[in-house]
Amino acid sequence: MKHLFRFGVLVLLVSLVTTSLKAQHRPIDQEAKTDYFGITSMFLYNYRNWVDADNATRGGLRFNSVRLWAQTELGNKFFAAVQYRFYEGWQTPTHLYIGYKINDNNILQFGQTWVPFGNGYQPFDDWGNITYYVGLQDDYDNGITWSGTFGILHFDAGFFKNQQLSSDSPFRYDADIFSGEPGTDYLITQAKRNEEVNQFNLRFELQPSGDNWAIKTGISGMYGQLYNIDMDENGDRLAAAIHFDLTLNNLHFNAQQTWYKYTQVLPQPIIPDPILPVDNKEDMDFINVSSWAFAYEIPSQTNIFTTSAAYDIIGEKLTIHANYSYLWGGTAQANSQLLTAGVRTIWDSFEVFAETYYGVNDPQLSGNASGYGRDANSYDFRFDIRFFYKLKIVSDSSIEWLKKHLNKKE
Repeated sequence: MKHLFRFGVLVLLVSLVTTSLKAQHRPIDQEAKTDYFGITSMFLYNYRNWVDADNATRGGLRFNSVRLWAQTELGNKFFAAVQYRFYEGWQTPTHLYIGYKINDNNILQFGQTWVPFGNGYQPFDDWGNITYYVGLQDDYDNGITWSGTFGILHFDAGFFKNQQLSSDSPFRYDADIFSGEPGTDYLITQAKRNEEVNQFNLRFELQPSGDNWAIKTGISGMYGQLYNIDMDENGDRLAAAIHFDLTLNNLHFNAQQTWYKYTQVLPQPIIPDPILPVDNKEDMDFINVSSWAFAYEIPSQTNIFTTSAAYDIIGEKLTIHANYSYLWGGTAQANSQLLTAGVRTIWDSFEVFAETYYGVNDPQLSGNASGYGRDANSYDFRFDIRFFYKLKIVSDSSIEWLKKHLNKKE
């Protein structure tokens, strides 16, 4: 594992010597302001070295998902956006919010909206990093946010009453606390009956820029409660991050150091077990979370370092990238790591990611791992080719096309 850690850091530090987050969403989910309604479909080829069938057949190609998305602006003040995803056997909203522009530099958003913390969606791949899978990146919860820009100073603040969707459902895009029961394919041992409530976020960045460069450097903080449904009591959630983002011509680099500490209240059993009580130390040391129709554990306190680098070979039409995550310390019993590398290409409405993933004790990468920070001695490799097609049904260009054809008929 030490060799993997050193390799990941080396790859990305080299990129820094030779080298921004553009927005809140994954690259494929970025929508131009001139596009108002559409459908994004995804086909997926993947090979997983821990699956016997993949080793025998050299992987498989299948249909993955359909995403419906829409966005609009009403005058110069109000705006709204939504995305809803359909997968085989489950479905989920990604985001759903309305916004109000107080002015160009002060914006309010309300609904299931982005939680301001850290670098937004940090990696340049379509998989995500460990910070995302513990619920502290690219997260969308139910609340209200304010964003303000004053010269090179940028501030974000938010209050979120509840997490995305019901806490007992694993069918969600982001990673949130899971209150549900253990399932056949879940990597949790017992229901801990907690959910996220009453969360406050603050985020600050300095954003200097020039003709061919831009830097964002900042700090983020989060405090929220962890409500136990059975006991009607609250624990606490604390998180902090320092983050950096650099764009220099065609080169991009970012890094983030994250720390968090959650204290949870556990439900008491009807008949306490004198040998293994429900509130033993190990139960307290790990939190149940869920995402992508799957439940697993994360340490109740830990550190995460994440970094990403990318180079635009032909503008945004051809980009190579590498991303690295490392989780250690706190209540973790072992380190977890994830290294991804690949290429992204765009042809008009088509977008393709070809990516390799190598993980150590990473439950989202493979079921061999038993949880982030758990020592399952798992070393797993996966290769994906993700094919996206974005059909822009209503956009400025389609409206103009329609107008021209109607005028010809007249």
